[in-house]
Amino acid sequence: MRTDDPTEAGAREGFDPKALRRTLGQFATGVTVVTAAKPDGEIVGMTANSFASVSLEPPLVLWSIVREAKSLPVFLEATHFAINVLAKDQLDHSNRFARPGQDKFVDVDWTPGLGSAPVLSGAAAVFECARHAEHDGGDHIIMVGRVDRFARFDRDVLVFAQGRYGVTAEHPLADRQPGIAGSGDGPHPYDDFLIPLLHRAYSSLYDAFFAELGEEGISGPDMRVLAYLSIRPGSSAELVSRGTYLGSQITSEALETLRGQDLVAGDPDTALHLTETGTARLKRLIQYAERFELERLGDVDAVELATIKRLLRRLTENDGPEFG
Repeated sequence: MRTDDPTEAGAREGFDPKALRRTLGQFATGVTVVTAAKPDGEIVGMTANSFASVSLEPPLVLWSIVREAKSLPVFLEATHFAINVLAKDQLDHSNRFARPGQDKFVDVDWTPGLGSAPVLSGAAAVFECARHAEHDGGDHIIMVGRVDRFARFDRDVLVFAQGRYGVTAEHPLADRQPGIAGSGDGPHPYDDFLIPLLHRAYSSLYDAFFAELGEEGISGPDMRVLAYLSIRPGSSAELVSRGTYLGSQITSEALETLRGQDLVAGDPDTALHLTETGTARLKRLIQYAERFELERLGDVDAVELATIKRLLRRLTENDGPEFG
């Protein structure tokens, strides 16, 4: 039973083709560039989101091309075509190959594949297909290909839906499953809550970082004190203790060590500050931290990492430059 009213609707007789196109756009697809080559060396390529799997045995896929396309004769004459599934950073390729023109491959990195069909570098996946069959598809021709060779790369894909480009992201409910704490047969019941996740991620990175940092002759509390005083010079030991969440005892021990190494100077009861040596040491430690982050988080997508940092800054923007 229908529970809402449609924004647009149509019946077979007299419906608006534009409304139909918009409604079809509710179905999200990937984006591909289909390429082919004639025996004389002419190459063509066009953007298509009509790609779909047909069969695994035999391995068949399909896509469709409008009958008025200037590249259609090449696709019908070529022995093979290549389906290049675009990665999320290849939006420019999608726009380039969607426009008419003769210079689509200029400045595009590609290599000849089966039947000399261009295989684009940087794609998320490639299917090199032999022409298998063509079928009438109204104002389009449905091209069916037999997959002779394919490759998959660990890259996020470009997505198209509702007339706009997008990228894939994990659905927040996709992996939510009931679990019992300590049962070992499912995720922890706190896994869907932000604060426990933040704590666990922080603890994992913090422990690993300062275990390695200890080899540099400095402890985690030492670096936190240095970082705090670099932003709030003139703080008392009490303010440092509160700002770093280290507690008075650990803060006092860290300050004693840092003062003994001539990294911190001043009166703990009134005002502390970094020495020139302390400032230089902190700069080296920050460079070390950047290398550690790159090594530990190098496999995390750069866009996702930037999003995480932006979110964390928003969560702390009203709290001041404190370290925890």
